[in-house]
Amino acid sequence: MGSGNRYEAYEDELWERLAGLLPSAEDTENFRDCRESGHQEAGLWILMQRLLEHQIPIDDRTRAEIEILAEQWGERLARHDQITACVRDSTDDGSIRLLPDDRATPVHPAQIGITDAALTRLLVVPWLECLRCERVLARVHAQEPWGDLSYLATHYIVWHRTPSDGPLETFDEPDLHSAFELLMNCA
Repeated sequence: MGSGNRYEAYEDELWERLAGLLPSAEDTENFRDCRESGHQEAGLWILMQRLLEHQIPIDDRTRAEIEILAEQWGERLARHDQITACVRDSTDDGSIRLLPDDRATPVHPAQIGITDAALTRLLVVPWLECLRCERVLARVHAQEPWGDLSYLATHYIVWHRTPSDGPLETFDEPDLHSAFELLMNCA
């Protein structure tokens, strides 16, 4: 099974798990219909509205998975505050989590040991972390002439907080799921 098929199976399972969080059969059906009709953005909107409206607790890993879906469908900026506002599941083991905004400040690639000339003019934004192995998944963005970051990431990077603990891995933008999979699979 190729990595595309593996991700499709994971995404199918994820959408079903997320559908299971919804409070009504109608919400669940609408959420599934959005995905099946290619309107994932609307599905994410429904999901976030219901999670917040009904104060449905979610664990940190689910929160990170929703953030990944939102990134994939160009909805991360629109959904990020909603995702972080969701009630946290008190039974969560806390393995994968979104970094708090104060730890998600853009840094120059050299600060984390990136020497690749193609990346040194970009900015690295720490995004998710694994609390077990201390690896971080970051988005890499160009900086616009007016100072803001570009809307879409150009690359994703996974690295250890302590550089001696392992190599830095770089993924091109279309390979977000391989980067997330690496973060989830502690060595």
